[in-house]
Amino acid sequence: MGFWDRLRGKRDKADVPPSEANDDAVSTPPPGLAEEPEAADDAREHAQAAETQAAVDGYWDQIGMTDGHRISYLINPMFSGAPAWPNTRQSYRVVRTEQTVIIASDGLSDPGRDDTDRSGFGCEVYIETADLAGADFEQIKTSPYFTVIENFAQNVANLGGISDKIEQFGVLSMEFPLGDRLPSLSTEHGSVGGLIGLPAGRNGTIDAPLGRVDFVPVTLISPAELETVVAGGAAARAEIAAQREATGVGHLTAAVD
Repeated sequence: MGFWDRLRGKRDKADVPPSEANDDAVSTPPPGLAEEPEAADDAREHAQAAETQAAVDGYWDQIGMTDGHRISYLINPMFSGAPAWPNTRQSYRVVRTEQTVIIASDGLSDPGRDDTDRSGFGCEVYIETADLAGADFEQIKTSPYFTVIENFAQNVANLGGISDKIEQFGVLSMEFPLGDRLPSLSTEHGSVGGLIGLPAGRNGTIDAPLGRVDFVPVTLISPAELETVVAGGAAARAEIAAQREATGVGHLTAAVD
């Protein structure tokens, strides 16, 4: 995943918005002339995108305070060979609760440029940890936790969504290449295991204007738990999920001893 390391220096640079149209250059159609179909479609798509974004914003607003800045890119990763997101926009938000910090994708549920009748990939993904409580924006965006959610979001984009896989198989697992950036969770091979879709103890779905959007957590697990998952498959994933829920740890990631 060296590709993501090369992109790391490009983050937190907002995409340059298109220049506003020159009012003098816009011709007004004669009275009674019907609006062009393309213009009507564009207006509808912009409205749907804004409504979907408002619904996602509303979900996070019920959980915590979202930082004013997004983690984004000077050059969209899709132009360097990364998976495309539904409407090209690739960014991440930071949400602060009383005890934790959430880093969440922001754009996976955007209505697509070519498929405007659904909520993009039907999900946003996130990681939540108390380890970043009190960290500033710069510390968060350079943390290994952001590396994990960025990697996970790109894998979800490559799959075109993750909700159907969770519905079919239950809790999923994945490994993330982090080297020694989280020593207490790293295996001897420099990877960290994660469980996808653990219950978060709160509503994880909203009905957006173009359809359901799921908010899917990824949870980093210990090397011992990863060994159990690798050996036991779906049954082991379900067992660890039940254990974490019973102890109150749930979907939260904790790497600081």
